[in-house]
Amino acid sequence: MRQSMDRSLIASTTRARRVTREEIANLKIKSEPKGIKAMFRGVGNVLKSIGHMLSVAPKVKPIVDCKVSGHVMPATGWRAGKSPQCVECGKRIDDPTQLRNSVWKK
Repeated sequence: MRQSMDRSLIASTTRARRVTREEIANLKIKSEPKGIKAMFRGVGNVLKSIGHMLSVAPKVKPIVDCKVSGHVMPATGWRAGKSPQCVECGKRIDDPTQLRNSVWKK
């Protein structure tokens, strides 16, 4: 059997109040501040943008020294009778131990 609801609770509740167009218009910002406030806001925005540009560092390719980590072999490989040149620094590679990540390093 279904339970009946107490109708007195429903009748006593009030409806939500509707907001009129005039109230919405009063809540909105009608115009930007004029005069000195607008000038300070503009100067502040310029200073913020300059600060943001200076805070972002440009990306720089890491410098790798061939003397420390070794030379890079060209994609053509090592031809018989000819010494290849390093891809990064352009110097001649005379020995396989001069290559980067070579297994013959001491």
